[in-house]
Amino acid sequence: MRRRCSRARRWAARAAALALALLGLGLAGGGGGEELLAAAMAAWIPQNAPETPETGPETPRNASQSPAAAAESPQNGPVTPENSPDTSENSPVTLENGRKTPGNGPRTPGAAPEPPPTRTIFVLGLPPPSVPAQALREESRLHGDLLQGAFPDAYGTLTLKTLLLLRWAASRCPGARFLLKADDDVFVNVPALARHLRAPALPERLYLGRVHWWVPPNRDPAGPPHLPPALSPRRRFPPYCSGTAYVLSRAAAAAVLAAAPRVPFVAPEDVWVGLCARRAGVAPRHSARVAGAMRVPLDGCCYGEVLFSAHRLRPEDMRRVWGALGEGCGALGRVLGVARCRVMAAWSKPA
Repeated sequence: MRRRCSRARRWAARAAALALALLGLGLAGGGGGEELLAAAMAAWIPQNAPETPETGPETPRNASQSPAAAAESPQNGPVTPENSPDTSENSPVTLENGRKTPGNGPRTPGAAPEPPPTRTIFVLGLPPPSVPAQALREESRLHGDLLQGAFPDAYGTLTLKTLLLLRWAASRCPGARFLLKADDDVFVNVPALARHLRAPALPERLYLGRVHWWVPPNRDPAGPPHLPPALSPRRRFPPYCSGTAYVLSRAAAAAVLAAAPRVPFVAPEDVWVGLCARRAGVAPRHSARVAGAMRVPLDGCCYGEVLFSAHRLRPEDMRRVWGALGEGCGALGRVLGVARCRVMAAWSKPA
């Protein structure tokens, strides 16, 4: 009888999730429909993550060095950040774009309280011969924020980079509640994102970003990232967060690492993370405030209050954005929110 009741409750939850999904498909404008659809997915993904997180798959010796091994002999191996004090329970680790710590940047209007402390790490591989190794060591000495793997720094090794950063964060920042991964040309409004992450209703295993829905793999050998059918025969990938910027809670990152040994080592890296999350029973959570590949013109309202991240910014654009954060939004800008930023992106011409 209990089993029947449990099944009935489970199917009732799925029916409610389906209703939310259908409602989400009918909404337009600011991205609320996609957020409802992503929220409904959680009821349909089996919660089958292992209870004891593993360290993740072993990477080839000539492809990556484990964070622990790299930290033991930084003078002879890849560049790694200096030993850090224990990260506080409320601190996120950021692996993203600029050396100016966003938590110490300009305050947005009405922002309170102060965002928690963050640590920014740049993950890279081995540079081409044209870049002297001494230059990277000097960079690491000055800033202490480089994590280097023993594999070529190329688009095809992004999955190795992601595995390296996940293992490093698990090993060196076990107290951090959230891990943010972002590309180096992505602006991240960490104060705004940190305020969002304080919401009490967020799931413990949070996988947050701009969700890509049922993307087909690239079968063309001439175009990266090529994925042969022998490696992954599926016609479409399950939903996953865009690799431009996404957040993993501590529990979600542990679940991804635990599932990784049973997931093919495929590219692109955001697909691989999504496959690991799917295997672990972690549903991606869509946020319309993560711009993904959408190119938003430099606007104080969009960057200062509305968006958590924006893609394809040059270093000079980053500096201009930080200088404009104090402008904020007017009343109409706050009401229109993401819809306004989307219209601006559609009408602007690429730089």
